[in-house]
Amino acid sequence: MKQSEKASIFRIVTDLIKADSIIDSREIEKLDSIRERFAIKKEDEMLGFSYTFANAIRVLLESPKSLQCELAAIFNELAMSDNFCAREEALLLLTLRLCMSLDIKLECKAVSIETSSVNIDPTQILYVESNFDNDVNWEINEKFREIVAEVRLAGFDLVYLPKIAEHYRAISNTDFLKIAGFLYPNVSYERLKTVVQHMHNLSTSEFCKDQLAGKLGVREFSVVNPSLMIKIGDSFVGDKNIANFLLVELDKDVISSIRYILDLFSEYYHTSHLNYLREEKGRYIFTGFYKQIFDIYMVRKGIKSPVVIDVYRGHIRFSEADLKIEKLHRREKALYALFMLESASGGVNFSKPTTPNELARYTRRMTAVQEKYRLIYKKFGGEPQKAPDISKSEIRLPMIALIRKQLKALGDVLFHVDDYMIQRNMFGNYCINISPSLCCYCGVNANDIYKLSDSEEWQRISAL
Repeated sequence: MKQSEKASIFRIVTDLIKADSIIDSREIEKLDSIRERFAIKKEDEMLGFSYTFANAIRVLLESPKSLQCELAAIFNELAMSDNFCAREEALLLLTLRLCMSLDIKLECKAVSIETSSVNIDPTQILYVESNFDNDVNWEINEKFREIVAEVRLAGFDLVYLPKIAEHYRAISNTDFLKIAGFLYPNVSYERLKTVVQHMHNLSTSEFCKDQLAGKLGVREFSVVNPSLMIKIGDSFVGDKNIANFLLVELDKDVISSIRYILDLFSEYYHTSHLNYLREEKGRYIFTGFYKQIFDIYMVRKGIKSPVVIDVYRGHIRFSEADLKIEKLHRREKALYALFMLESASGGVNFSKPTTPNELARYTRRMTAVQEKYRLIYKKFGGEPQKAPDISKSEIRLPMIALIRKQLKALGDVLFHVDDYMIQRNMFGNYCINISPSLCCYCGVNANDIYKLSDSEEWQRISAL
């Protein structure tokens, strides 16, 4: 057995034992037998303490299925070794079962987040998605009361951002500003007005991409299908307190998916406490996700600004921040504009393949990319035939490094400046991780700003 597998087993076993905050002697006896069964040594345990719960599951999902089945039975035995399964243990067992069982009909995964950036009530379930799904959102709105009732019967509270925004819009601006001013007395009136406007227009997809993925740095939420985010516990990794969550994807039959999850949970634990946390006229909830959402917007630093390709004045600029990327030659400006244009279609992959067929396709693709770059280079006043060959890493990478350095200097002004950087994603594609709605260009008049996706000229370049 690999050391990473032993470490992962120990991480999960440790979290199960500590979940209910009671260390039972029978659990320690079971731990000793697990150590012996898998030959877990001190160095394996130390490595396990450096893993998050989510990392441990990911490692074990790569192990043989026979081992996974054996571990599922062992984890259940451990949780029941003191003849009682606490709610915290039940949530961990639910996660292990959903992630590691072959007969589960829903896509599930564990996510671990450092709690210095997030503080979530363990009874609240958040609906998340990175792109608006018409079918799922229609189903939730159509059966909202029924869904809320099902969730409450299991001792949870559903947090659905569009409904929260709807409630906030029902509060008069005067009253909302008074509440916000009371909760955040050190925040300026102008800032309060901005945050109130954000709360009126809460969008699940924007919240996931800008706040959970952007501000909190949890990359899983930059691309996430319609899912429920359930808090399953906390654990220490090194000296950091980590919050663990279960993400369960929903299909179009939302109510059936939720019942399926809650029925599995009830096999381990029956709640005796019903949640009655709800938004009502004249009431403002300020706990858990409700407080976290307000906090995230209230303490947010920087501006989320459109990026504007301004070829008439020779700049790449940020319209809302009234800034431009300084000290760049037209070659870097053209490169940045190219990646802005290409990011909407997944970015540009410069990795050179080895097989003849793939190499031929790669050559055609690089020829097209270079032609796009020449056209953009010309727009910035350069001679197309003298445009640098960006297929060569020794030419391209120093240009990217210079752009990155100039953007880094704007870190105190731009909200989550890393999103504006040219970065290589998990697929090996170079792209800029901002919404296409923020990728813009302007006409002869500097104030005439339009989306790149609305320009026939820029889209013709993209289509080459």
